[in-house]
Amino acid sequence: MTRRSQAPGKNRSNSTTVKLGANSLRAEKSRARLSRRQFLLRAGGAAALPWLARPGRAAASAGTPREVAVAAFAKHKATHPLTHYTGILSLQALARLAVAEGDEHLIAQARGELLPFVRGERVFRCNFPNYHIGGNGTAFLLWQGRLPEAVEPVRRHARMIMTEAARSSDGVLTRPDKGGTEAVFIDAAFAVCPFLAFAGRALQEPAYLEEAYQQVQMLFTLLRDPANGLLHQARGFSQRGQVTEDHWSRGNGWGGLAVTELLDALPAGHARRAETTRLASDLIEACLRVQGPEGLWHQELTLPSSYVETSGSGLMLYALGMGLAQGWLPTRHRAAFERGLAAYRGYIETDSSVRNTCVGCLSPGAGKIADYLAKRPATNDPHAFGPVALAFGVAQRLILS
Repeated sequence: MTRRSQAPGKNRSNSTTVKLGANSLRAEKSRARLSRRQFLLRAGGAAALPWLARPGRAAASAGTPREVAVAAFAKHKATHPLTHYTGILSLQALARLAVAEGDEHLIAQARGELLPFVRGERVFRCNFPNYHIGGNGTAFLLWQGRLPEAVEPVRRHARMIMTEAARSSDGVLTRPDKGGTEAVFIDAAFAVCPFLAFAGRALQEPAYLEEAYQQVQMLFTLLRDPANGLLHQARGFSQRGQVTEDHWSRGNGWGGLAVTELLDALPAGHARRAETTRLASDLIEACLRVQGPEGLWHQELTLPSSYVETSGSGLMLYALGMGLAQGWLPTRHRAAFERGLAAYRGYIETDSSVRNTCVGCLSPGAGKIADYLAKRPATNDPHAFGPVALAFGVAQRLILS
């Protein structure tokens, strides 16, 4: 496949001044906030919103969506290091929630967690250059005008992705040890595409937005199952040229997260906006067709007999909620979102522990469905917390919309 994106050109100005999203931030902060009572009345009563409060064994998760999201981040930090790609996801969720809420305390917390990455004080040893400076959350806060200290680090690491990062033989960003081979995986869409998209907005570099689009588009084209519209996880990891057989929960969640964040970053009227909307809508519609009756998704999406898997479910609920909040998904899907949030609470314990999360998984065995099913769920796996914080964070946003 021919790679169509181009390396970024020279800066259009000698100044390092960045056009930050201060106006949009002020708009968020000044937006009138509905009380819970007002929201319930407008939405037709508490019975229509079971995810706002669910009684039972997971009593601590019956707080507001904001409280569940904040507690999930705290649980991650208490049980696992943030210097891991799962920490990058939780930091992204914290930054998202802080800005959406206009909460100065949360914004200060997000800054406090990300600045050590930006300054090189928190050492990260992993796959993609942008992880070293905190990843997607750093670029997002820079775009929103809340982390100006990250201007040059974001610029430097975005250029590294564009010019130095490992790519497959057909131009898809991949793991460093797989450069030049056929090996690609959908996880890279989460790892790199939101960072490039947010950096493109923050630094006024259209080439970064274009590259983010190209990467999502190529991965979806390579890994989409034409029979049902769902994504396979990888190609070329188990066997040369072979696409995995799965329709893995978290893999489809990674794809949903990446295309949703790209769509959020693309300005109105952008040439890639219509196609990105189609990519996002098509994937979400495919996932909704296999949503379990309780509202969540299974380890193998096409097998209701496989176990409910919470990390992929949370990522899909985030994409679904963002589509509802931003208006590019029809309002009829709100019922599916609310049913999913209600079911999700049932897997969150009183101490914010999260159950039924698939452990680390990249093209296991021969890449067959049976190999993915052999990856058993765990409680408080590091993949568990970021999806909770994202899903309940966007639920909080829907209350205020």
